[in-house]
Amino acid sequence: MTGKNFIYTLMTSFVLVLGACTSEDVSDSFDRTADGTIDFNVGVEASPVNRTITRGGESSASKYYAMKAGTQVRLKVDGTWAGKDPEAISKKTTCTTIAATDAAPTINALSFTENEMLYWDDYGTGDPNNKTNTDNGLKVLGVAVDGMAEVPAVKDTEWERLTWPVITDGKDVLNGDIIVSNNLYTDPYKFVKPTKENVRNMIFVHPLSKITFNLKAADGFTKGTVGATKYKFEKDPTVTLTNANTLAGISNPDHNYALTKGKVSIARAVAESDGTKETLIAGTTSTTDEDITVIKQAVVYPGTQLGATADTVIAIVNADDNIYYIRAKEIHDAIDDKGGHTDYKTLAGYNYIINVTIKKTGIVLTATVEKWVDVNSDEVHPVINVNTTVGGGSYKPTGANMFAFYRSEAIDKGYTNDATPEMEADGTVNWNNTTTLYWTSHYQHYHFRGIYPATRTVVEDATDQTQYVEVANGDYDAATFPSNFVMGMPEIAAGTLCGNPDHTQVDMSIHGICAREAAINLNFRYMMSQVEVVLSSSAEGAHDHVDLSNVKVELVNVYNTGHILLKDRSAVVTGTATDFTLPQIDDAKHQYLGVIVPQALPYTTAGAATNLRFRITVTNSDSTKDIYYADVEPILKKGTTEKVAPKGKWESGIHYVYNLKVTKTEIKSTASLTDWQTEDAEEEVWF
Repeated sequence: MTGKNFIYTLMTSFVLVLGACTSEDVSDSFDRTADGTIDFNVGVEASPVNRTITRGGESSASKYYAMKAGTQVRLKVDGTWAGKDPEAISKKTTCTTIAATDAAPTINALSFTENEMLYWDDYGTGDPNNKTNTDNGLKVLGVAVDGMAEVPAVKDTEWERLTWPVITDGKDVLNGDIIVSNNLYTDPYKFVKPTKENVRNMIFVHPLSKITFNLKAADGFTKGTVGATKYKFEKDPTVTLTNANTLAGISNPDHNYALTKGKVSIARAVAESDGTKETLIAGTTSTTDEDITVIKQAVVYPGTQLGATADTVIAIVNADDNIYYIRAKEIHDAIDDKGGHTDYKTLAGYNYIINVTIKKTGIVLTATVEKWVDVNSDEVHPVINVNTTVGGGSYKPTGANMFAFYRSEAIDKGYTNDATPEMEADGTVNWNNTTTLYWTSHYQHYHFRGIYPATRTVVEDATDQTQYVEVANGDYDAATFPSNFVMGMPEIAAGTLCGNPDHTQVDMSIHGICAREAAINLNFRYMMSQVEVVLSSSAEGAHDHVDLSNVKVELVNVYNTGHILLKDRSAVVTGTATDFTLPQIDDAKHQYLGVIVPQALPYTTAGAATNLRFRITVTNSDSTKDIYYADVEPILKKGTTEKVAPKGKWESGIHYVYNLKVTKTEIKSTASLTDWQTEDAEEEVWF
C-alpha cells in the first residue's frame, strides 16, 4: 500500500554541467568542456509535505522515487548573452527518461536525440564578456506527465497559461495529471564548476488535485475475476463523481461538482479553473494490489468541493450492477485532521483517498404465519340431521423447524431453493446455518416463497414450467404433511410500486420486489382445508335414536389429489372426482376429520349447486347397513346471512366443522369454522 496512498510530487534532478578544460578536475562521468552538452538527471519526489489525505495516512521511506522510464519531458531554458543580438536566448528541448538503476533507484538519467541536445556555449558561458549574465544563471521550466511517451504540447506563448482539460471519461485518467517545474525559474541555475556535489534539483509539482477510491470487494462478491484480493468483482466497477442521490440524477448538470477545465501556468506552477463542472468517471489505475481490489483515480482542478455537508453524495459506485452511494463524511473527517482547507475544497498537490469496502446487500426477511380463518355459522336444517362441534388444530413450531426459501425473477416459474432457514418456537427465524443470499444487482426484482416442511418437493410442469407442491386428502395430523403444510409469500397489494427511485417504477405484485435493505415480510398460510364432521343422535332409547358406534362418513364426489402453485398459492385439483372417507378421530364423540385439497364444493346436481353432500353409512348390530345422505347448504357466518364460501369453495387455511344430528327420521345440521393454531415471526431477520 505504501506508494499507492501518496500523491506523487515529481522532482527532476536537473544537472547543468560545464566541465573544465581538462578531464583531471572531475570524474569521468562529469568530464565536459566549456562547449559540452547540458546534461540532465531526473528524480521523483514523494510528497514532501505529506499531502496525501486519508485517515491514518502512511509515510514514504524515501522522499524520492524515479519517473517511469520512457517519459518525455519538455524543457524551456532561458538565458542572456551580453553583446549578442538579440541578447535574450530561449531554447526548448525534449528528452526521455531512462530507467533508474539499483545504484541510484530514485533518479532517471535523460536521453536526448542529437537534434534536441542543448549546449552551454549556446548561452555564451565561455564568453568572458558574458560573465555577468552567466552569473545570473539560466531560468528553466519543465512540463511532463509521468509515464507518457509523448510530451504535452506547449506553444511558445503557453508556458504562462496552458489550456489543460482533465480526462472525464475514465480512460487513461492519469494522462491528464500534468506536472510542472519552476523552481529553477524563480531561483535560476547559476553556473558553477561542475562536480557531483553541485547538482541542482529541478522539482516537478502537481498543480492539480487527485481523488482516489480504494474499492475492496467483500461479502457476496465470490464469482468475479477482477482483482487480486480474496473477493473479486465480475467486471471493472464504475465510479462516477456526482452529487446526485439517484442514478437518474447523474444526467442532471446541477449535480456536477468536479472542476475539469482551466489553464495551467508552468511559470507560476499553478492551475486555475475556468469554473466548468462536469460529470467525471474515475479511471482504473490498479487491479493487482493484494489489499485493494480495484484502485480508481480522478484528476480535478483545485477548488473542487468534496461535498458541502457530511451527508452529501460525492460518488456513485456501480459494482457488478450493485449501486452504492459514497457520502462525504469520512473524507471530511480526514480533511479536518489535516487542516488548511476551506469549505472542503481540494488543494493543489493533494490526493484525497476514499476507502470503500463493498458488500452485496443481503436479502432481509421477516416471517409470519397467517392464522386459520375462524368463522362460526348458525345452525341449518338440511334433509338429513347433521350435528357439529368446534375442533381445531394445535400445530405450532417447536424449535429448529426448517423451511425452504425459494426465489424467482418471474412470478409464474423459475423458482429455485436457495436457502433453508430455521423457524424457532417463538416465531423468530434463524439464518445462521444456511446460505447467505444477496441481491444480484441494484436493478434486481425477485418473487419470494417459503415452504414448510422444507422437505417437500417442488415439481415443475414439463409443458409450461409451472411449479407446485403435490398434495392429497388424508388424515389430519398437526405435526405432519399435508396438515402442517404452509407456504409463505410477500403480500403486496396490486399497484404497489417498487420504492427504488433509480430505475423504472413497476408494480411489485407483478414484477417482484426490488433490491432494498428493508426487511421483506413473508406471510405464511396453511395450504390445505380441514373438513370435520361431528355426529350426534337423539337420546338412547328414543324411538328415532341411531347407534353411532360403527359409522363411516364420506365426502361424495370430491377430488383427492391436487397441486398448490408457487406462483400464487392457489390450488388445482387433479385426477377424477370420487368419494373420500373422513378418518375418525374420536369414537366416543363421533368426530371425523380430514385435510382436503382446496377445491370447489362437491355440490349435488339435483340441488341446483346449492348443497354439499355427505354420505353416512351406519352398520347395525345385525350387520345390516343404513345409508344416510346429508345435503348441507353453504355455511353462513353466525348471526348473518353471509355465506362463508360465497364462491362455493373449500379454501386454504379454513377449518370447516359440520355438526350432523342423525335420527331415524331426519338429519339436522349446524356448521361452524375454527382456526388452526399458528405462530407469528415478527422480528426482522438478516441473511
